[in-house]
Amino acid sequence: MGRILVTGASTWLGGQVVAALARRSGGEVFAVDEVAPRHQLGAPFILLGSDRAALADHVLALQPDTVVHLLTAAVGTVANGGEAADQAVVGNQALFGAAGRAATVRRVVVRSDTAVYPLGPRSPSVLTEGDADPSPTNGFARSVVDTEAAAAALAARRGDITVAVLRLAPVFGPTVDDPLSRYLQMPVVPTLLGFDPRLHLLHQDDAVSAVLAAVDGTAAGTCNVASDGPMYLSRLLRLGRRVAQPLPRPALAVARNALGRGGLRLPGHLALVLEHGMVLDTGAMRRRLGFTPAFSVRHAALAMRPGADQP
Repeated sequence: MGRILVTGASTWLGGQVVAALARRSGGEVFAVDEVAPRHQLGAPFILLGSDRAALADHVLALQPDTVVHLLTAAVGTVANGGEAADQAVVGNQALFGAAGRAATVRRVVVRSDTAVYPLGPRSPSVLTEGDADPSPTNGFARSVVDTEAAAAALAARRGDITVAVLRLAPVFGPTVDDPLSRYLQMPVVPTLLGFDPRLHLLHQDDAVSAVLAAVDGTAAGTCNVASDGPMYLSRLLRLGRRVAQPLPRPALAVARNALGRGGLRLPGHLALVLEHGMVLDTGAMRRRLGFTPAFSVRHAALAMRPGADQP
């Protein structure tokens, strides 16, 4: 397995990936993040704060074989731009720059996000990897595009490094502590009156498995990652035994603002998903990454039932 460095270890996905890698034998796992983890990771952890030079120095000192970059996508859970997005861009530059100088690095796995896709009434019914907006106006989407560009530049600069970029659909499940999962698991879910979008989500267990598959494999390039069976929002909520509350747009904005003041802020790109829907072409996931999801979106919906066991 070699020596693996995982960034973003304090996010839900980062913690799960670090723990899964740490349980394996035959390698070493090291974790970093800007905030302390809330749970035991089972691997050495370093808190690097906002010092990007320290991150680069750490990579060069560690000399990992594989770098798993899960940090940037977490920005979308707290901000749509501004300082957080700018910090993510600087962090990417430090990380990928150091990885390019570390002679031992042979593989880089990057968590990207479907926020790069423009969503609206004229969007393609099924989004392929080529449909990403190269110049998005949303701050979080810009940081994701910059992450992908930095990863591509690394691959071009170091031909001996393979770079896999995973555009993960919104990760959903009963233990995922992010805005979308918490929003859809409220007893009464505000929705937009007259809209019933099709949603392509990623079951929480498949999210972890997809990253592990990328770490273990040799796939290069970008691919969408989502669980099978996109589902209409109304059906997803019914399966999860949640009540949809359709509201006119002004009333929905008031409701979401109130939820935001209470600590549940839905980022703009996720609000667009719940308005216009999003269905992804996952052919490259199967062909290039060699990954087949174990769970469907229906499994994710059933898992959010009150008192439900994991499927």
